[in-house]
Amino acid sequence: MAEAGVNTKQRMPLTEVEFNASRVISRLEEAVQLEEGGHTWKVSHGLLPLPSRTKDEVLTQLEDLLLHEEGEVRARLPQLDGPGEVAITSQSIAAYASSLDRPHLQNLSIRIATDATRWLSHMFRFLDCTAFYHEDLLEGLVRITRMLLHYKYPEYLELGYEALHTKPPVIYTSTASPLGLVQHICRQVGLPLMCVRPVPCNTVFGSHQKMDVAALERAIEDDKLVDKVPLLVLADAGTTIAGHVDNIARMQEVCRKHDVWLHLKGHSLAALAIAASPTVPSRIADSMTLPVGVWFGVPALPIVTLFRTFEAAEPAPKGVRTRESTLAFLAGLSLEHSMLKMPSLPLWTALQALGREGILKRLRDAFESSEILHNKLTKFQRLRLMNQRPGGEAGSISITELVKKPISTTVLFEVTSSTVVFQFVPENHNNDERVPDYYDKLNSWLGQILQRDVQEVPLEICELDVSGVILRYCPLELSPERLPTIAHIEKFATSMEQQLEILEATVHHKETFIKLATECAHLRLVHMPQWAGLGGVRFVPDESEPDELTVQRKLELNNLNQRLVDTLRSTDAAFSMGEGENGLICVRFGMVTAETDVEELLNLVVTTGKEVEESSRFLESLTEIVKKGIETATQDLQKENAERVWQEGILRQMPVVGSFVNWWSPLSKETGIKGRSLNLTADSELCGTDLSQITGVVESTENIYRYHMQMQGVSPPGTKGPPTPLVQTPVAPPSSQHSRSSSHSSNKEQQQQAADQ
Repeated sequence: MAEAGVNTKQRMPLTEVEFNASRVISRLEEAVQLEEGGHTWKVSHGLLPLPSRTKDEVLTQLEDLLLHEEGEVRARLPQLDGPGEVAITSQSIAAYASSLDRPHLQNLSIRIATDATRWLSHMFRFLDCTAFYHEDLLEGLVRITRMLLHYKYPEYLELGYEALHTKPPVIYTSTASPLGLVQHICRQVGLPLMCVRPVPCNTVFGSHQKMDVAALERAIEDDKLVDKVPLLVLADAGTTIAGHVDNIARMQEVCRKHDVWLHLKGHSLAALAIAASPTVPSRIADSMTLPVGVWFGVPALPIVTLFRTFEAAEPAPKGVRTRESTLAFLAGLSLEHSMLKMPSLPLWTALQALGREGILKRLRDAFESSEILHNKLTKFQRLRLMNQRPGGEAGSISITELVKKPISTTVLFEVTSSTVVFQFVPENHNNDERVPDYYDKLNSWLGQILQRDVQEVPLEICELDVSGVILRYCPLELSPERLPTIAHIEKFATSMEQQLEILEATVHHKETFIKLATECAHLRLVHMPQWAGLGGVRFVPDESEPDELTVQRKLELNNLNQRLVDTLRSTDAAFSMGEGENGLICVRFGMVTAETDVEELLNLVVTTGKEVEESSRFLESLTEIVKKGIETATQDLQKENAERVWQEGILRQMPVVGSFVNWWSPLSKETGIKGRSLNLTADSELCGTDLSQITGVVESTENIYRYHMQMQGVSPPGTKGPPTPLVQTPVAPPSSQHSRSSSHSSNKEQQQQAADQ
């Protein structure tokens, strides 16, 4: 039974759109779960095919493109919760609603955008503001800058850059902020990079990631003296990596004093939504960028830029628009520029699906996760924590207390931390200095091990110019289902303790490793700047290795060390094959524990290297003997065949006469060419235990065919041995020394001859 006054037919189109969108989402989720193995995209033609396709065929092709990429499965679409499905479905509805009549669409867009703006302004303590909804993260800031150019330069609309030529504008940004941000702004509005004024960070007091407010004020005053126009100050409420917050209260005072626009960005702005609101909300800046889709964990939500509107200097007559009221329109920030697409509709639906409680819970869980992890890591003395300490300098205010009692925005940013950033540092290291280069490799190794062993706590490996390689954890960038639990953080802390013990032991043993490897005659220390383990060594068979190696010598050393690594890895996986800066293969030592005996490891390498070298000599001696044996057997057979032809006579070789002669006078069975065999044990008594001196004998094979077995030269006592083969030719390698020794000896002989001359 339909409700009174409700036209059910008007609801059917939206119901149908919602049903179709939900069906496509469910289809993709099922395909992600069932997908196995590789896949290749179907070859598409450059021209649109003539026959039309059904809806199912088009959706099947789209599904294939979403889930695969040229033979590699890319099934990474996340599972959607209720707010996520509502947001994605509302995008389809927004596209469908664009076919409405323009007056109706305009009223609908204004109503939805007004509701979303009002909800966000109260949530983030920014009353009496206007919102701009966009997809690109920096688009709102670009248009804010364009609006300020129109505000500061009344003739900018007519003259363009000519209006800025005599009094160029200035944009102030911290040296800790990414330079690409202001470069993008300048490119979009047509400003040269000379309009950017970097402001240094604090160097004496406070964080080294915060902008120096005193230096900012001096820069503004200096620019005014030379007829420059201070335009915009970009402040960080949570720097990109470390999450530090500038002194916003003082910056606001400076900007108001000099009539400069203050814009805020950063993850710490999300804390405005979790704190209990004071009696009178205070606007902390002139504009701010809010990536609410990232914070709420809901896809398809737009980026929101909240900004204050300009007040007219003098009241205008009724019905007449002041210049200040048109600035947002000139910069493309007004609703008229986006009402046909309704970008605020997904946000409007998601905010209602989440509710204030749902938003509060997601943000509170993220900040609590940072707080718990930070407190777990503070017990490790060799870790340097570079993020803001949750709870303030004294750590007295927890996230739970923050939600219950009102607090000013100044204190709010001091007691919250949006990220946890840390790194492994040397003992007694100065926190104001960058770690040595070797510790960058250690921190990279630590991050990779933690990413592998504790995947529930996602980490990023980043690099700061002032600190080096660091590890970063930012829960606000994670979806709610990926947020780690307390048990996961406990597991992370346990793994961290184990890996730190390995790092400390490796650093402790590295000096001993370098000293012993340098003193060993058969080892050469290899410089490996990209390796986090103990280091690398190269085994050399000769104690006096020349500085300049020939190509043949390099090949021999590479083969020897490669076989050495293969042998060592069969006993201990800590060994691996590396390569030095000169391209030569070496043995790499990985991370070690405190109980590791470095001297024993190096002795193992030397002992194994000598065994591998001796084995290589034996194998190469056998190779030379076999080659020589083949050559000797070939020569013997050719000589014997020539003698046989001479003894049998010419008549036996003729095609017709030979058959008659062989019938008339058959050949003896004992005649004919004897085969050849290579006996490698003939001189075993002479060789003894020196395998490099082994030789062989090429023997005729009449005994093998006569006795139908391969007889050995030595018979048991009391038995009659086989007769001695008719042909026995000793063979030996060209030189009794190994090729490496030979080449080295030849080099010495040449050097001695040159010295004698």
